[in-house]
Amino acid sequence: MNEFHYDKASLPRDVRNASDLRNALRMYIDKRLLHVSDVCLQHNEDRFRKEYGLIHKRYANTLTLVVEATQDVEYLTKSVIEWINEDFNDAITGAQKGAAGICGAELLKIVESYESRRSG
Repeated sequence: MNEFHYDKASLPRDVRNASDLRNALRMYIDKRLLHVSDVCLQHNEDRFRKEYGLIHKRYANTLTLVVEATQDVEYLTKSVIEWINEDFNDAITGAQKGAAGICGAELLKIVESYESRRSG
């Protein structure tokens, strides 16, 4: 991802107000990733939106595994951010680049928020 996506990224209020990282990610999956996926996948005639929605759904599925099946949520979330960054760098289509850029930036902001709360 890059500075453009980081500056553009914003988080739903429920994500910002969650009690811990695990709950913030649950809210992010539900309120952002799955919502975007559902809306985009209603537009089968638009190839960009369809691909963009499918990528959001894949990221939602990956993060659900992290949130529900692991103890060290922070470590694995940082790994997912790295994988998404690789997706961004290797993107071939605009939908791939856009989805990886914004999702990676939003996840990074979530982790940074909880790191600053923990240290502050």
